Amino acid sequence: MVTLGIALSACGGGSEAAAPAPAVDVAKVDSGNYPTTAVDLSSSRVPTSGALREAIRIGAATPVAFQVDSRFVFANGYAGGRHITQADSPYFGGAGIETKDFNATIPGVVAGWDSSAQRRNELNAGRDVSTITLRFETADQAKFAATELSNRTPGTAYQVPGYSDALVKLEAKKEPLPVQNVRAWLVRGDMLLFVQVADWIGLPYDPTADAVVAQRFFDKQIEMLRSYTPTPLRDIEKLPLDTENLLSRTLPTEASKRPSKGTSSSAVYPTQAVLHLEEFPAVINAAYADAGIDYVSFDSGSVYRTRDEAAANRFRAALDNETLGDTDYMKVDGPANLPVVHCFNAKPEVKYASDAPPTCHGVIGRYVFGVSGTNLQDVYQRAAAQYKLLVGFN
Repeated sequence: MVTLGIALSACGGGSEAAAPAPAVDVAKVDSGNYPTTAVDLSSSRVPTSGALREAIRIGAATPVAFQVDSRFVFANGYAGGRHITQADSPYFGGAGIETKDFNATIPGVVAGWDSSAQRRNELNAGRDVSTITLRFETADQAKFAATELSNRTPGTAYQVPGYSDALVKLEAKKEPLPVQNVRAWLVRGDMLLFVQVADWIGLPYDPTADAVVAQRFFDKQIEMLRSYTPTPLRDIEKLPLDTENLLSRTLPTEASKRPSKGTSSSAVYPTQAVLHLEEFPAVINAAYADAGIDYVSFDSGSVYRTRDEAAANRFRAALDNETLGDTDYMKVDGPANLPVVHCFNAKPEVKYASDAPPTCHGVIGRYVFGVSGTNLQDVYQRAAAQYKLLVGFN
């Protein structure tokens, strides 16, 4: 989804006046065949769309690893986090349950969120932490899940300080790579909280320190879940795909490219949930706060709602700087007649275009948007369409 890692130097204070936006004559902007008016989302709804919304609500009440322990500043896995529904099963390390068998083995999943992070910007180069926060239909199903998952997971019994009711396993593996895993399952009502701390280079390993990380996660997760009000089970399927009317104004994915299995992640995310999707969440957190971003909509395009136009311009500058920080990119001309859009393309020496797909960032009012395409003409038309989708939207 988003992998921004925005440089804080691109963000300034929040009170300066914005320079007047360049005039845009929409009639002269080429958007090709892409949609330019608010999108009817009914055709993209699937049976788990409501569960996706509930999963995002849980994600918005789940701590990012750096908020638990400031050492875990890099994201891994699914760009750090992802939604869980019955169509998008979680993976519990060590339990040996294949995705296709999860619902039959662990019944009652409603929705949830998983997240991961690591201490270093490469895999298996230090400690990493993975968490799952999962709601079940009943408290008994949550208890069964904790017991079953623990029983299936290798290791010896261990403890997490302050949580005598947690089920904990300590495992030391030698193959295929040496690693120590501390895994813990904790039930609170119909919620199952899971954390895994993996130490790839500790030698000698320190399970006590890893258990303290697990303790901090439980502490913070329980605190943040106080802000989450579970949607009644009978109402989940009715939850809207869109909130803030933002998704209908976001460039949609073509029907032929929507996932045939699972639930598309196209939705509107509160900032806390978005942080789980960032490659450098600890850094981007400050940029989001500076720009006053409260919601982000993701589909084929991305739309960020900032505090005001001045904040939007600062955030767009941060996106630009981040893109240029990738040595594969260079700045190129933007779309004709659309001066509010900045674009970037692969340098001539880049061997594979997929390593640096054409990308554009634009501003319209308080909104910042980003699009990528297969070539410059395509990304220009996508940027133009996304701009038109936001014209007059407040």
